[in-house]
Amino acid sequence: MIGKLMRIHSFSGAHGGLGRINSKERPVKGLILLFIVFSGISLSAQSSHKKLRKGDELYDLEHYKEAEQQYREAADLKYGDPVAQYNLGNALYQQGHWETAATRFEQAARSAPDATFKADALHNLGNAQLKQHKFKEAVEAYENSLRLRPGDAETKQNLQMAKKKLKEEQQRQQQEQQNKNQQQQDQQQSPQNPQEQQQQEQQQKQQNQPQQPDQGQPQQEPQPANQQQKLKKEEARRLLETAIGPEDQKNARKYREQRQQPKPSGKEKDW
Repeated sequence: MIGKLMRIHSFSGAHGGLGRINSKERPVKGLILLFIVFSGISLSAQSSHKKLRKGDELYDLEHYKEAEQQYREAADLKYGDPVAQYNLGNALYQQGHWETAATRFEQAARSAPDATFKADALHNLGNAQLKQHKFKEAVEAYENSLRLRPGDAETKQNLQMAKKKLKEEQQRQQQEQQNKNQQQQDQQQSPQNPQEQQQQEQQQKQQNQPQQPDQGQPQQEPQPANQQQKLKKEEARRLLETAIGPEDQKNARKYREQRQQPKPSGKEKDW
């Protein structure tokens, strides 16, 4: 879980005066002109401060959209004000506009009035980068913040989280690259086009299927065991007859006829 944003920055009062101008060194006309210019700047700074105060009140009420508008107007009235940029970044962050929030935090860090303010801006910049899964940039922002404020516990915790996410991302990218290289090697080893590969798959599929009997030829039905035995005997007799010669066949036929004649019932008398 990402740590909370650093607090918003606000001033308790308006900026100090611009100092007195020596009337002896400048003509009267120039003094009037400079007075008008500096008065305009002072009024602009006061108006910017009022916008910042109003934005802070809305921010504390979690009315981030309304607070954003006040901070934008304050930044327009006082161009480059790091406080307005920083607080505007916080309001954008709370609405989920992390990319534009990161831009505001970068601007605030560049024009920060002191090290503490810059450390806060860099911490929040790291949070915005982490939300965008820009882990390398988040690590850099947190490390820069810790250089200015080494003892900040939340920044250290977020830095460790960003480093862990960065390592996981690098491992995932490395695994994806290895898979891609393996696929390329497989394609080089088997340079078959998709059509040939499909034909081979179909042939292999047909070979694996059980063979079906030819429907054009009549199927022989299985015969009973006694009929098969009778057929075997007849086939054996035909084979035996074809194996012996004609004379043997004649003698065998004569022998069978004699055996079939009835025998005399009694002995003939010897007259």
